[in-house]
Amino acid sequence: MKSLIVITADQIGSRRGVAPAAETLAQLRPVVRGRGARAFAQQAGDEIQGLLVGSEQAIEVVETLSRVGEWRIGIGLGSVDAPVPRDVRTANGAAFVAARQALTAARSAPQDLCVDAAVPGVCEVHQLQTALWLLRTLWRRRTTAGWEAVAAAREAADQQTAAAALGITPSALSQRLRAAGREEGAAGRRLAIELLDAARSRLDDVVGVDD
Repeated sequence: MKSLIVITADQIGSRRGVAPAAETLAQLRPVVRGRGARAFAQQAGDEIQGLLVGSEQAIEVVETLSRVGEWRIGIGLGSVDAPVPRDVRTANGAAFVAARQALTAARSAPQDLCVDAAVPGVCEVHQLQTALWLLRTLWRRRTTAGWEAVAAAREAADQQTAAAALGITPSALSQRLRAAGREEGAAGRRLAIELLDAARSRLDDVVGVDD
């Protein structure tokens, strides 16, 4: 089975008025759309954790966490003990250990994010981490208006429709999208998804050889 993805996150400065964990969990629910995934659940304190099977889904989770609040993120790749329980809080396995190690390392890492794998030395893991650092730099600088513009452009058939939904002109929408780094963000998402797929495939190959 392809390596799974565990994302463990905790709030940075939770007493400084950032969105509570419950609000973030509500934002994540539509992102985690089944397909073997386990919904995010709150752990001790302000920590949340989820189990994902899709690389695109995982990158969307990181993007959502970057948009809704200040979250420190650990991403772990590896196996999960079977059978996988419905409640992620009772699940175990190498991916969960890797996510915990990544979250600990994220405390002193650029952009408060680290990626770790059950097997060390997978070069694609470091490449993915670098790509996500760059993406997080862009996402964390994006304003609320920028996020709204990017979301409207994604959902609409064209920019004229998106501009109308926001009550602004197409020219104003174009300016907001440029300021938000829409094209750079989209390219970075595609790269991160490809690198996550590659890291999981390499990890599966290594584990397969070891088995």
